[in-house]
Order: sequence, then C-alpha cells, then structure tokens
Amino acid sequence: MSVYRTHFAVGLCALALGGTTFAGGPAIGFVEDFDNDSAFWFNSPANMPADWSPTGSVDGGAYITETFDFSNSAFEDTPVFFRAQDEFGSSGGAFEGDYIAGGVTGLTYQFRHNAPVPLTPFARFSSPLNFPGAIGIQFAPVLPGEWSKVFIPINEFAPNFVSFEGSDFNTIFSDIGHLQLGISVPAALEGSPLSVVFDVDKVQLVPTPGVGALLAFGALAAGRRRRR
Repeated sequence: MSVYRTHFAVGLCALALGGTTFAGGPAIGFVEDFDNDSAFWFNSPANMPADWSPTGSVDGGAYITETFDFSNSAFEDTPVFFRAQDEFGSSGGAFEGDYIAGGVTGLTYQFRHNAPVPLTPFARFSSPLNFPGAIGIQFAPVLPGEWSKVFIPINEFAPNFVSFEGSDFNTIFSDIGHLQLGISVPAALEGSPLSVVFDVDKVQLVPTPGVGALLAFGALAAGRRRRR
C-alpha cells in the first residue's frame, strides 16, 4: 500500500471516530462547523484568529465572523476575509494536501453577509508558500441577510477558475497549504466606508462519488458500533 493510501485509510478511521487532526492529505467529508472556537482560522490581515460566535448559524450553532469596510478597495478587488493555512494549524490540517490524489471535486461552505447588494464569493487555493494560487468564484451572487450554500467545483476544466496566477491546475492542487475565502468587490462598494459583516460555517471538501460512498459506509459502521 502506498504512503498516500496508508494516510488516507488513517484519515477515514479518524473521520469515522470523530477525530479532528489530519495528516497526509485533505480530509474529504470532514465538516468544519466551528463548534468550540475558530479552529485556528485567521482573519483578513492574518494577524489573529477570526472572531467566533457560539450561536446563530444556519443550524443555530457556531460560526466565524469578520467585519470589513471597503474604503481602500477598488471595483473587482478580491479581499480575503477568512484564512485556513498550514502555518496556523487551521482545522487540524483538514484542508491541506494533494487535492488531486485525494479525489476532491469541490468545496462547499455556508456564507452570509449584510452588504446592501448581492456579493460574489470566491475561494483561493494556494501552495504553503501562498503563491501560485487558484481563484475560483461562484457565479450566482449571494443575497444579503441569509445563509447561503456556496459551491466551488474543483476540476481542471471548471470555468469557475478565473486565475491560476501564472501556473496551472495540476501544479497548484497537488500541494495545497492555504484556503482563503473572500468576495469580489462590486461597483456599489468601491471605496465605501460602510462596515459589512461576513460569516462562514460548514466548510467541507466534496469527494468523488466512490469516496463519498466509502465515507458514508464508515460513518454508518461507526454508528452501529457505538449503539452496540
């Protein structure tokens, strides 16, 4: 068995048993729900953990939040609000590693904001050195004032990727160290001093269908063992 497959099997066992520290590849199927704290996700300037709220998410539970104003932002800028990075130990390394070998086909998360206009969310995926990176957007803007599920497909031919920063899909997604979430600045917010609140919860990497079935089977088996 290869080193990768050994690590992947260990990761599956950790998921089934409720583990929260991951190594050797991205933890597909794991959901970061920020139940206890910010899980070492950091804020926009990357100088401290993101703010954390214990209640009010889409399921009534916890989430991370940040307030940002656009005084220094131009139209179509891409400010990052939330950072899961290897140097911070974010989510126990769940969003790091080789997405291609790991069978990752997408990223989903719950997103809410209180801007006066719909906003286009994006995710940036990069190496541990933070460059190069891939920026993928969700084409459907998110309306203000309500939790919405964002989905960024992750495959070589997804039109959602607007930039590979001079590199290519395979180079970037074979070694992810940073996951960063933000929005594309609309004309209505360019240079605006308005303070806008951004919230994120339920961050998850989507597996290929075969891997998804294996994860579901592992979780079911673990549940049966606990009931016995």
